[in-house]
Amino acid sequence: MNTMLLLVRREFWEHRSLWLAPLVWVGLIIVMSMWGTILTFTHDAPFSVGHYSSVEAIPHLGTEERARLSQAMMLSEDRKATMHAVAQFALAGMISALVLIVVFFYLIDCLYAERRDRSILLWKSMPISDAQVVLSKVAVALLIMPLGVLLLAAVTHVIVSGIFWIRFDGTVLGNIVGGWSFEGWFRALWASLLITVGGVLWYVPVAGYLLLVSVWARRAVFLWAVLPPAALMLLEKMFLHSEHVAEFVGRRLMGFVEEMDLRSGSFTHSPGDVQMPTIGEAYDAFSISGLFTHPELWVGLLAGAVLIAVTIRIRRYRDDS
Repeated sequence: MNTMLLLVRREFWEHRSLWLAPLVWVGLIIVMSMWGTILTFTHDAPFSVGHYSSVEAIPHLGTEERARLSQAMMLSEDRKATMHAVAQFALAGMISALVLIVVFFYLIDCLYAERRDRSILLWKSMPISDAQVVLSKVAVALLIMPLGVLLLAAVTHVIVSGIFWIRFDGTVLGNIVGGWSFEGWFRALWASLLITVGGVLWYVPVAGYLLLVSVWARRAVFLWAVLPPAALMLLEKMFLHSEHVAEFVGRRLMGFVEEMDLRSGSFTHSPGDVQMPTIGEAYDAFSISGLFTHPELWVGLLAGAVLIAVTIRIRRYRDDS
């Protein structure tokens, strides 16, 4: 355990973008949120629901618009909780998009870099196995970074919600969104955790492929990672006029989203109510169980394990010295 902890800490020492980039991105999100509230506060437009404490006080507002705002303010708490859940998912998605890019470059560089700077000779002189080294990199990419995204998204949501509450509490906009919803926040975290676990398992073969390229390529590792599938797609399109390789790659990258079985028909509304589902209806709209029981996930997991095993084998005899 101490050895694995040391190896994981090594990854964050040597690849500072793993923690610097997400933290900087979260800081920018918070700053943009604060800036947005300042702009809303100083906005001089005749209509801004963030300026007024009641619908009746808003000038230049038609009867229909006034009725819709009043109706939105009367939403039940479980429907307002959906807004907080959506905000949690949105923040997690924004952070995940950046982290996916960071992890991609980390995976194609982590094993190549130790041969490039000859640090592999130092680590091979220590009582540390090649399996421990490779698995520590897998743990960073597929365990620590995804959990870090969830943690950062949860903390960011709390901070952004606090900024929103300070600015809009007691206004029409604040009444529409409602106060802090622990239920919406917690259920969004739970759903995000399940989706993250499914996504991580789905991406294991992708991570295995990138690690294999990283340990095998002597130079231009990025090109070796990207060009083979791109070339196969191009050649298949030119000579066979089909897109099976492209469909396979697309399926492996985004197929887990399709298997969540999103059902928009589950979003029901009460007569005359605004278009906002309850928090229960929102989570009933998708099912993560179909992903965990899909054979493609487990076949991919097996393929990823084989790729990682081959990576360990190659590293054992490869130091470019």
